[in-house]
Amino acid sequence: MADDVKKPLLYIVDDDVRLAQAIAGALAKLDYDTVTFPDGLSGVAAVRQKQPDAVLLDLMLPDIDGIEVLRRIREFAADLPVVMLSGQADFPHVVEAMRLGAYDFLKKPVEPDRLKVTIRNAIERGQLQQQVSWMRGELADRYQMVGDSSALQKVRDLIGRAAPTCASVLVTGETGVGKELVARAIHTQSRRVTGPFVALNCAAVHKDLIESELFGHEKGAFTGAGAARKGKLQEADGGTLLLDEIGDMSLATQAKLLRFLENSEIQRLGGNETLALDVRIVAATNKDLPATVGKGEFREDLYHRLNVVNIRVPPLRERREDVEPLALLFPERYCRRHNRLLQLAPGCADILRAYDWPGNVRELRNLVERVVVLASASPLQPDELSTFLNETSAPGVRGNGTLKAAYDKAEREAVERALATSGGVMNQAARLLGVERTTLYRLIKKHNLRSTDEAVV
Repeated sequence: MADDVKKPLLYIVDDDVRLAQAIAGALAKLDYDTVTFPDGLSGVAAVRQKQPDAVLLDLMLPDIDGIEVLRRIREFAADLPVVMLSGQADFPHVVEAMRLGAYDFLKKPVEPDRLKVTIRNAIERGQLQQQVSWMRGELADRYQMVGDSSALQKVRDLIGRAAPTCASVLVTGETGVGKELVARAIHTQSRRVTGPFVALNCAAVHKDLIESELFGHEKGAFTGAGAARKGKLQEADGGTLLLDEIGDMSLATQAKLLRFLENSEIQRLGGNETLALDVRIVAATNKDLPATVGKGEFREDLYHRLNVVNIRVPPLRERREDVEPLALLFPERYCRRHNRLLQLAPGCADILRAYDWPGNVRELRNLVERVVVLASASPLQPDELSTFLNETSAPGVRGNGTLKAAYDKAEREAVERALATSGGVMNQAARLLGVERTTLYRLIKKHNLRSTDEAVV
């Protein structure tokens, strides 16, 4: 093994000194670093001071028994692999050790081959658990909910209580408030975090195709079904499915969804095989579902089945104290993406807080990205920020003042700037914009800037 490769560290806690030394010698030949401890308290203290990759722990010790050692270790090292050793088969102790998360239980005298395989697998499992814990942290940071308002804290509290359960959740709120962010937070804080997170926008799928999207279909199930295909439910097996804009789902599909929620089974369109799935449903809507139930446009039984936990995400105008933290977060994100530098001058935060944000967090995020790309100087001055806001805050007031027109203008100028900066080199321009080269071709054609052939250098 190369000198710069760190060897796995093992602690051996056993009052049988000769046996402990024999095990240490055998493991040293397999490129493990080992340290032995003759009693339980010294072993606990060592793990607390420096956590090893795994622990070999004797059941019978002179001070406290191995079960108590394991219990104490679990208080500060929940994922540390611990392999128990015992000179006799003691079923109650085996059960208790496994309940406390012991990886395995080996009987003395330990067979060398069994010890080798067990230690290797225990360390691999410990590394996997560390990766999962790291991933949880990364996902939680990526999908963090920014702000300290009491309204947002209430949302966080509901997420924290609902996430560890298997209850269905209905997320409600205006367009752009961050309902998908809430759904992802529920997923990342649940035991399903290692499973898939799948989203289906019910409003974006034609009513004749929604059942196929949700449940899947077999080959030949309908015209155009040239091959079998999994639905979103099957893709989300073992994880979470977000049904966004659930209020736009057809009544026929609602009935089939209700049956799945009741028995966790589906059949693909055109198929007879019954598939058992383990999927948590999080639904989201900007509609007043009770009102649609009253109009007969949404099933009352499905509404109650989805609304086990209701999380209302407040609009940004109801939590203005969260605007400034968001306005500070988004520039950092988009400056990295677009290779730009931008700071906000004093006074900008006051302007942002005073605005009502009818498009909520999404509108604020889009404004900040536009400012990052198009601002004339840094720090951004309040008067220039006001100009950006006036271009998009009153859709339809001016003949060409719609939000789409403003966005198209900003998009065109961003592409022109990237092409000018890169000297027409497409790969470089695409990197500056943070898009794929094919997307840049499409944008050039959309804004009639130049022909594709002329753009290639």
